[in-house]
Amino acid sequence: MALAIKYVDDVVIGAPYILTADLLSSLGVNKVVNVLTKEDTPRPGLQSIDPYKVAKELDIYHEFPAVENDLTIEEIALRVKERKEDF
Repeated sequence: MALAIKYVDDVVIGAPYILTADLLSSLGVNKVVNVLTKEDTPRPGLQSIDPYKVAKELDIYHEFPAVENDLTIEEIALRVKERKEDF
């Protein structure tokens, strides 16, 4: 859905958890955007790792709060499963 936004040039699907300077440079990334969701809680043992450290150092990191309708892929899948017969 992010690609449908006219201001978005590209989206990296399957990006690694930790962004490196090499990755950002090789892909020509000039902006890293993170929208906070319920799914952003790090797994145990990973709380001390900042996956956006390099992007923040390069001053290309932008963070936005979750929207009121914070719909996750899991919630969509559950809705589809519940309404399977309707589809």
